[in-house]
Amino acid sequence: MLPHRFLAWQMILFGLCLGACLNAQEGAGHAEISFQQYYLAINSDRVADISGVGLSFGQFIPNIGLVSGSLLPAASNNRFRTGDSFLQVKGLPWKGQHWTFTVGDFRLAGQLVAIPFSNINFPEIAARGGTMEATHGTQTIGFFYGQETISNTPRVVLRQQVPQTLMGAYWRQRVGTRLLIGARLMHFSNDVAALGKLPNLLTQTPLTSATTLSLDSLYTLVGPLKLFGESAWSTARQDGPNLATRNIPLSTLVGPVLDTKMFTLRANYTFQSASYFPLLGYYLGDRKGPFVEATYRPFGRLELYASASEYENNVARDPTLANFRNSSESAGASVQLPSRISVNVQFTMLDLSTRSNAASPWLKSADQQKAVTLSRPFVRHNLRLTVRDFQDVSTLNSQRQRSAEIEDNFHLRRLTLGAGVRMQRLSAIQSRSSLFYHGSAQLQMGRLSAYMNIETGNDLQNQTLLATNTVSTTVLGASLSLGKNWEFQGEAYRNNLLTELNPQSIFVLQGQGVFVPGTLAALNQWSIYFRMSRKFQWGKAGAPEDLAQYAARQTPLKGSVEGFVMERLAAGNYPAEGVTVSIDQALTAMTDADGHFRFPSVAEGRHRVALALHELPAEFDVGKNTESALLVVPSKLSRADFDVIRLATLRGRVTGPKGVGVAGIVIRMLQGEQYTTPDAEGNFSFYNLRAGTYTLAVDQQTLPEFGVLNQPNSVSVSVPAGVDAATVTFGFEIHKPEKPVRNVLEKK
Repeated sequence: MLPHRFLAWQMILFGLCLGACLNAQEGAGHAEISFQQYYLAINSDRVADISGVGLSFGQFIPNIGLVSGSLLPAASNNRFRTGDSFLQVKGLPWKGQHWTFTVGDFRLAGQLVAIPFSNINFPEIAARGGTMEATHGTQTIGFFYGQETISNTPRVVLRQQVPQTLMGAYWRQRVGTRLLIGARLMHFSNDVAALGKLPNLLTQTPLTSATTLSLDSLYTLVGPLKLFGESAWSTARQDGPNLATRNIPLSTLVGPVLDTKMFTLRANYTFQSASYFPLLGYYLGDRKGPFVEATYRPFGRLELYASASEYENNVARDPTLANFRNSSESAGASVQLPSRISVNVQFTMLDLSTRSNAASPWLKSADQQKAVTLSRPFVRHNLRLTVRDFQDVSTLNSQRQRSAEIEDNFHLRRLTLGAGVRMQRLSAIQSRSSLFYHGSAQLQMGRLSAYMNIETGNDLQNQTLLATNTVSTTVLGASLSLGKNWEFQGEAYRNNLLTELNPQSIFVLQGQGVFVPGTLAALNQWSIYFRMSRKFQWGKAGAPEDLAQYAARQTPLKGSVEGFVMERLAAGNYPAEGVTVSIDQALTAMTDADGHFRFPSVAEGRHRVALALHELPAEFDVGKNTESALLVVPSKLSRADFDVIRLATLRGRVTGPKGVGVAGIVIRMLQGEQYTTPDAEGNFSFYNLRAGTYTLAVDQQTLPEFGVLNQPNSVSVSVPAGVDAATVTFGFEIHKPEKPVRNVLEKK
């Protein structure tokens, strides 16, 4: 069990984190405080009387990630217990990875790579301890350690530790667009003495320890065709003599998946030893055999499907263990007829052979089930009629079940009602008939949501190996929103678990893809539950799932970008100081005396780094390299260099006779349309010129009256890069014309 000292420290840390988050000024967050009461009885015996306060929170902290936690203490039968209680930091950017740290109760997926087959099911790994996970892009690496926990009540989840310690490490990586691979190393250690005190905790073999190493892959061969493969190596130690026949180290699972619009095919062959995945409380491993299922849709209104499997356990051939063998074939069709009538027809055969050990004889049974379902909607109703015929032929007790069920679902605005009755006839050594009723109702009215589900009668259908429903439940509940953030929930229910559930039933059901935990036992229980909660929200994000997405966007992995801005001169490169560089037209940095700039914290991914042209100093013009597209890698330096050209000034002077004004004289640059005029002293300039040869000319029409140039009208000047050119001089003179003398003689 978890030491009380560790739990006390966990509560203190949780309180500090919750207080810090409630006072947070940045980011987004949420919190919830709840009180819940739960009473559970089996038959007339009280099993659980639980009351407690629940606390949970989530807060995004810039540059750290999403900090969340849950603390569910409860008083159960005068004992202190806890539910899912943990502290977690998710998305911490560090060393080029996103890190997730969890202390307390944690859960991990049972399979690293999702299995695309309907006949394979894995439970999640739940334990109390700690996990550490690092992700970057398509790669994930993780470690975990803790003591396994299971839920000991169906409504208020209290985690009960079982005598199994587990630890492991895993790695998952997507390679290109076609291949996804994962590897995991796990070690299980069991306390066999403590395990003997838990009779309802189903196990296959009394293992004291086991180590497994698995490698999974999913490869897309072409288009809709994929191939899944798993190879696992395991070794185990058992309580008692270690028979050589029990040491089966290798387990495999392999098969193709073809999924098109018209045709679907999934097939696999599995071989799993008893130590393949020995998680306490679940009946996994020790099974081998093939499985195939196919679906054909020739057109929209017709679908044909079929499946077949053949399994057996005790792959190690242990003569002391019970043996199960079963083969199953199933086929059916679903068709949409005119007048909106739907028909579904299914035929299933199941052969089962069992024996308690190698010295016992085989007991065989052959099961067949035929079922036809017709349904048709009209107005606000949806009627369904199901006829079923089940036959079991065995050496111990043969039986035949026939049933007909009619069901109607009615929907009217906020109200949905459903009711059905099943008429059943059992023909066996003792024949009997029975009726089974079920009804449901849902009401949504403003802030009130109420629901009800009632089942009563003798359900013979769930007392066969072909049953897929192992739980019969009667529920009455409601939830009411009290104001903006207050909510009340109440529920009363009665729950029945099948007494016929045993390892034989579990073996058959899980071979059909129905996951049944081995912790189920024969129960007839009823309970009352209510919960009052108050929610708090702050910042930008709303719901917890929104906050997780918000935190993922706000905590990117970061690298750095730096470079130089230089003047490219014939004599060599010269640093350009005071030049502004931008990244994604958002952040800016300015070059120092060495022409160096740096962005120390840039999110990973592609970015555009460029000269900020609108902030470029007047004495510079852009060079050949003005922008760069960079891929920033976490914790790495990316480099970008740019060029600028220092512009020159072409100066000149206009001279003329003393006392004659020169301010109105226009000097034109023949390359382009630039022109200027001198000041009162005759000085003029052309600024921001690139290197080259320029020709200047005086607009003679702007010379003073009677002004005449005393030198050529135009002058060519060579301007070097970044250096002012020599002064250009224009001069003019004033040439006033002489008036002619005309003699006029007067005639007498």
